[in-house]
Amino acid sequence: MLFRASSRVLWCVAVGVVGDREQGEDIVQEAALLALGKLDTFRPGSSFPAWMGQYVRYLALNQRRKSQRRQRALDADGPSLVPQAPTAPQDPQALFDRNVAQALATLSESQRTCLLLKTVVELEYGEIADLLEMPPGTAMSHVSRARAKMRSLLQPESNTSPKEAVP
Repeated sequence: MLFRASSRVLWCVAVGVVGDREQGEDIVQEAALLALGKLDTFRPGSSFPAWMGQYVRYLALNQRRKSQRRQRALDADGPSLVPQAPTAPQDPQALFDRNVAQALATLSESQRTCLLLKTVVELEYGEIADLLEMPPGTAMSHVSRARAKMRSLLQPESNTSPKEAVP
């Protein structure tokens, strides 16, 4: 029951670290299996999402490091010989989703994780801070900076030129 109630929070932590939705789901499942074997280390009365979140974060960090090593190895081998599929026209929702995913990818791990926890799961800053082991002010700062960067990246280009300053 505790796991089910915390699953969205844990997923946001995983996705915040690795930056990929499907990998996030896999990481949460793997963390659940790992934590199940270490259930005796959970102290009743303590925060289950924070305890479980540690397993999720460590596994996500390991996965991210593996992906980075794999990518460096591929980059070292030279350009890919696999032909790129032509891009088909996309519907506006798919285009928006892709733009949001790309903008999220530009955020730091901490900013992305805090933003997802605040926006998707609607956690309070104190809860985010407890979960990620940081001061509440730091969580608030990460969310604020992430929102500002997302706004700047997702704003449609303005076709009007700025007004000239009047002396």
